[in-house]
Parts: sequence; C-alpha cells; structure tokens
Amino acid sequence: MLAQRILTALIGIPILLVPLYFGGTVWRVLVFLIIMAGLVEFSRISGPGLYLDYLVVSGLSFLAVTYSGVDGTKLLLWLVFQLLYYLVRATFSGMHNFSSAFNMLGVMYVVVLYSFLVLVREEFGLVWTLFGLAITWLTDTGAYFGGVRYGNRQLAPKISPNKSLEGSLFGLLAAALTGAAFALVTGQSPLQLVLFALVLSVCAQLGDLVESALKRERAVKDTGSLLPGHGGILDRFDSLIVVFPVLFALLTLFA
Repeated sequence: MLAQRILTALIGIPILLVPLYFGGTVWRVLVFLIIMAGLVEFSRISGPGLYLDYLVVSGLSFLAVTYSGVDGTKLLLWLVFQLLYYLVRATFSGMHNFSSAFNMLGVMYVVVLYSFLVLVREEFGLVWTLFGLAITWLTDTGAYFGGVRYGNRQLAPKISPNKSLEGSLFGLLAAALTGAAFALVTGQSPLQLVLFALVLSVCAQLGDLVESALKRERAVKDTGSLLPGHGGILDRFDSLIVVFPVLFALLTLFA
C-alpha cells in the first residue's frame, strides 16, 4: 500500500505542479476537473435524494462567479438563486426539503471550498499556493510516519481510529519546519510563517477528519478509486477544503 501511495504521488505531483506554475487558464482547468471528479464521488456516496442537476448547475455557476472575478454582489446573487433552485427542486420532488439538504452540502463542500485553490493562486500568487500545498502534504506525511512509529493515543477514535495524538503532533512539527524553511527562502518573517504553518496544519488535520466523518456516516472506505493507494479525489485532497479558505483569510487579513 505504501509503495502504491508513493508511486501515485510521484506521478500525480508533477501533474498538479506544472499547471500551478503556469496559472491562469491551465490551473483553472485542472481545478475544474478536480471539482467535477469530486462532485461525481460525492454523488456516489450520497444515497437517495440526490439532485445531480442541482449539483452541476449550482456548482458550475459558482465556478463561473469565481473565474469571472468574485465580488459581494455576485456572491449574494449566487447564494440566493442556488438556494431558491434547491427549495423549488426539493418541493416538487416529493417535498424532501429537509432530508435532501445534503445536496447543498455537496455544492459548498466540493465546489465552494475547492475554488479557493484558484482564488489563492490568482490573488496571492504561486509561492503562497505552494506554501499551502506544502504545509498540507508535509503535515500528512509527518502525521503518518510519526503515528506509525510513536502512535499510542487515539486522536478521534469515533471518527478515525487510526489517527493518533502523537501523529498529530508530528504533523504540526513538520508544518512548523516547513514554515521556517519558506521564511528562509522567501525572506519573510519566520515567526509569521511558522504561525501560519501551525494554523494551517491544524486545518489540514481537521479537513481530514471532516472527510472521515462523511465516509463513516455513509459506511464507505473511500470516495473513489481514481488515485491508487489514496482512494478518490476527495480522499486525497480532503485537507485542502479547510487549508485554502483559511490561508486566503490569513493572507487577506495579515499578509
């Protein structure tokens, strides 16, 4: 399993980093493909009451808002009309407004949160996007190997029994070292980048736990099989759903 994970990473990381380097349309297309694959995976684990047309129309309309330049008016109009779409759709599909509300979760979870991959790249540039990815990946790596070697106490046994407190601490340590390394390379404040790294490391681990909770509720091991050794897109990029919105907020407020 570990060898398969490493092989997938060796193939997948360049596929991610080359479009990231060029940015613009190339990066937008890749994020679009990630989001579409994520919506397919979400639909597979959703169960009865799925409105695929709502996921696609509301999701793509949000991407249109993001790619055309986000502003308060566009966001407000999108929020209103996607909510109205859902309410009318659920009302005339058996009056399952409450029980089918997970459709809105799908749009917010997959489309809105992953759109921050584009927003961070376009608003703050390549280096900060790499920073977010590096913190996420190295937190995951540090937590995995630290947990395998030293893990004794479960971090969240009801959500993800295999995660340990010790692994979590090693993830934080790996993130702090990554933040310090970025500070040395970029000449920015070491204190600020280490603090950013620690906050994002916590976010990465929370994103992982959130996705684990979704899978546990639906009694599935993986959301898909697109990435051998990792599962699906949502399995591999689960941490990013929290990391990049928080990174965007940190950069907007403090950088």
